[in-house]
Formats: sequence, structure tokens, C-alpha cells
Amino acid sequence: MPLLKILKDKAYYSRFQVKWRRRREGKTDYYFRKRMICQDKRKYNSPKYRIVVRLSKRNIICQFVNSNIEGDRVINAFYSNKLLSFGIPFGLTNFPSAYACGILLSKKILARKNPDIKHSYINIPNTTKASLDIGLARATAGHKVFACMKGVIDGGIDVPHSEKKYPGYTVEKGFDPIVLKLRIKGEHIYDYMSNLKDEDEVKFNKYFSSSIKLKIPPSGYKELHNSLVSRLLKSD
Repeated sequence: MPLLKILKDKAYYSRFQVKWRRRREGKTDYYFRKRMICQDKRKYNSPKYRIVVRLSKRNIICQFVNSNIEGDRVINAFYSNKLLSFGIPFGLTNFPSAYACGILLSKKILARKNPDIKHSYINIPNTTKASLDIGLARATAGHKVFACMKGVIDGGIDVPHSEKKYPGYTVEKGFDPIVLKLRIKGEHIYDYMSNLKDEDEVKFNKYFSSSIKLKIPPSGYKELHNSLVSRLLKSD
């Protein structure tokens, strides 16, 4: 067989390598993702779960995800727009709504563990462990993604975390659980709505038009979240 000369043009010797599409779009940090999804080889094919939280202008997305070689597999999910069926008519992207989304997601996950229970929110005792995946969101203290994490933990799933990321933590005094509890109850929203209504009624009518349309006062909105959270926690 005669020898063939392999022609190598300029493109062959080019050293530039185009980065992956989601890296070019600024959507995925693959350096961080690799360390989050890689499982120890001694654990064989045991799944490594993640609680994926993503925020948009009108929705909070909470997903329970497992990574396979083919890609991510969403096992269960809860979206904040489903809170409408739980009696929350508006304000679906605030701190109390994020906490409620976390509780409901954890209950869906634990109910799924029992094949006899379908479409149920009954809590099943389990030792499910998952890591928090916040994507490209800034991990600042008091962020809404940590409200989702707190809801998932209170719902019965083990998530490694630090109290330094909760609202109410200061370097001088440490963590104050009362501040976190008030945030979950929506006390800061009630104060803002009440003060804005007294100071600038035009702004209040613009920012809280849904509250005026549904005839729900600031105290009524706070009670909606309190009753929902108490119902969910009592069902454990």
C-alpha cells in the first residue's frame, strides 16, 4: 500500500478551542458543576441529588435533580405559580413564597418514596440528602434561594448548610432565629405595605394593585402565608 501524505492546513494547527455553548452564554459554571455532581467511585451508581433553585421575574422554580451520564434528570419539581391553588393569590416570588415552595417540594419528594401514595403531600420518614444548587445567583445572606433551602430542610430533607446565609445573621451577634421566623411569616412585607399605604397611596396602588383588586389588606396577606405554613408543618 503506497504511503499517503497527510495534509494539515492552518485550521488543523489552530490551538483555539471554542468553549461550550452554555459557558459562552454565561448560564453554567462547569468548574463548579463538576465538583457538585461528581460521585465517589467507591459509591458505585448511588445517586447524588441536588435541590436546584432558579428565580425569574414571575416564578420560583424548585427542582429535585439527579445527574446521569446522559444529562440531568428532574425527579420532581414545584413552581411558585402553583401556590395559587393553595390560597396565595399574588406575591409568588417573595421570601415566604420561596419557603412554601421548599416545603411543598420536599413533601412531594418524600411522598414519591412510597409507591402506595400518589399525588399526596404526606410526609414519609426518610434520610434523603441533597445539595443546594443556586446556579449563578449570588450567595448573599438572606437571599430567597436560602428560603427555599430552609423550606426543604423543614420538610424533612437533609441539606448541608450554614446559618450564616440566613437573614438575621451578623458577625457581632451571630444568628438570630427570630428574624428568620419573621421573614418566613412575611412580617417585612406587611410593614412595607402598611408604611407605603400611609406615605404614598399612588405608589401603593401601583405596586399592590392585585391586593386592591382582590380586596386583601396587608394584614390579610400576612395571614394567608401564616395559615399555609402552619398547615404544611402540621401535616408532618
